Amino acid sequence: MRARWNGHRVTALSLVSVLVIAGALTGAAGPAAAQTTAVRMDYTCTTSPGPSVEVTVWVVGGLPDDGAGPNSVSYLNPAFIDVDLDVRELRPVIALAGGVRVDGDSTAVLDAHITGAEGTQTTQVPFTFAPTWVTDVRTAALRARGAFPVQRFSTAGYYDLHVDDLTLALRPERADGTPLGTVTASCSHDPAQDDLLGTVWSQFAVFDGPLRPTGLRVVSTTPTSVTLAWEASSWWTPTLGYEVYLDGGHTGLVTEKQVTLTGLTPDRQHRAKVVTTDVQGNRSPMSQGLIFTLPRA
Repeated sequence: MRARWNGHRVTALSLVSVLVIAGALTGAAGPAAAQTTAVRMDYTCTTSPGPSVEVTVWVVGGLPDDGAGPNSVSYLNPAFIDVDLDVRELRPVIALAGGVRVDGDSTAVLDAHITGAEGTQTTQVPFTFAPTWVTDVRTAALRARGAFPVQRFSTAGYYDLHVDDLTLALRPERADGTPLGTVTASCSHDPAQDDLLGTVWSQFAVFDGPLRPTGLRVVSTTPTSVTLAWEASSWWTPTLGYEVYLDGGHTGLVTEKQVTLTGLTPDRQHRAKVVTTDVQGNRSPMSQGLIFTLPRA
């Protein structure tokens, strides 16, 4: 039987104390981070070129961790749920002809449904593909990043995220940029296959702490750098600064609501997030993720 949470207000400092006592936290308190879950889906796809193909897809979810425990949120706060795709066994979806490039012009849409305290709701997750040069479809993987539409689990309880059908729209091109047309694929999986991506726990509690940054956006890019900006407001204690995360890694603390990250690799897809931290060491939940791609060199 799952434990239930009685509604109350928890400050950031008292929450840290609770987790230390429970043995769930060691060392200094860090920012709330998404918990990674994954499910392998075997799809049968009907493609625009004609043949039916089998495609293996790893669906990887970054679930919220904004409450008192893994994959949890306050019932008052929005839940940001990242989803990544790792698409394998593409033959013969893409004609090689010596190799093709697939990038952000190629997209995918994943159908999903969420079951929980508020019943069942259907939704769709959009994706853009990372730039990839494909020379061997047997070993190559196309990777795409996306996110669920913002979820609000306003009734406390558990919410299961289930993966459904997948639609691909691949737009391969030659190395010189010449388009090779669009290949579409409508993919379905065996209904008996395990399709549970993960479970989010909506808690009847309010967690006090610095406010989550909003409006994260790209100001400018070069092949090796990006400038990001965002909005943020202070709470009871003064703000110390903002921690910036790129692809899950901490890039450092800045005091302005803007940062320029340099030394990056051209033609790469990234996901950025920001956390507000105050002078007492309290940290906000992570901002909604921002997905962007650097231009070619």
